[in-house]
Amino acid sequence: MTGRTHHTAAGARPRPQDLANGAAVLAAALVRQAQELAAAAAGLADALDLFPPDGNSPEAEDRRVARDGARVAAALGGVLLIAGRNLLRHADDPAEAARQTLGRLKRGNLSPEEILGQMRAAALLPMSGDEAAQAAAVMLVESFGRALVLAWTGEGAEA
Repeated sequence: MTGRTHHTAAGARPRPQDLANGAAVLAAALVRQAQELAAAAAGLADALDLFPPDGNSPEAEDRRVARDGARVAAALGGVLLIAGRNLLRHADDPAEAARQTLGRLKRGNLSPEEILGQMRAAALLPMSGDEAAQAAAVMLVESFGRALVLAWTGEGAEA
């Protein structure tokens, strides 16, 4: 081992401690991202009173869009919390974390791209001065993402 990573023929791989720290940093970032989404959902839900519930007016369509946006934001926030929990439990196996997370979802509600977009944003936020943990967090999201997409599409669960 040199420095904070273990070098293999495939390249640098985070040390187990860096993976654990990366999972912790990522889980904390996912909580913050979920809080942002919850705030957006609450704001949209509060704004529904601004639109008349008339079934066929343009304002009624705006109301439906706001309501649907609130639902998506709330659902995404929940998924991020579940994903963070599973990554903490399975920092050494992000594919298992993805399978566990997918097991809690109905495939019609959200897409892997929506989930991964939020997870990537969370992983890229500066959360720690520990560069190795931050790099491990990004690696965990990418491994999690590959496994999630494969499991989602039924092409397998191996990342």
